[in-house]
Amino acid sequence: MRLLSFENDFLNRFDLFCKKTIKFSNYELLAIEKRIYEKMVLYPEFNEKIFPQLYTIDDYKIFKFIININNFEIAIENEILYRALMLLSEKKREIILLSFFMDMTDDEIGKQMLIPKSSVQYNRKSAINYIREKMKRRK
Repeated sequence: MRLLSFENDFLNRFDLFCKKTIKFSNYELLAIEKRIYEKMVLYPEFNEKIFPQLYTIDDYKIFKFIININNFEIAIENEILYRALMLLSEKKREIILLSFFMDMTDDEIGKQMLIPKSSVQYNRKSAINYIREKMKRRK
């Protein structure tokens, strides 16, 4: 099927329109990219002197209690919780801290402390019950 002259002319115009639109959009994208690039700040040599100038760390003076366990420092901000943990025996305190603060499983705690898993479970439950009793008496 042969195109008529006006159809051919129409297709050529449409083709030219599409090419101009694509070309213009490319120029527009390049212009946007150029504006963004001009606003950017580059640090080619990011050294230790510049890094502290880019941020600050807020240190709020909250009273923290530190408990050392297996070469880890656990910071506890709640004084009541700290005192309750200090009432426990060292073994039970270690099990509670490893379980709740270090997210260790009973098997992992048992292997680390060289005690069976059932002993870990029993000591954790008895420690929690002991703390609950002490808290009830306080109120």
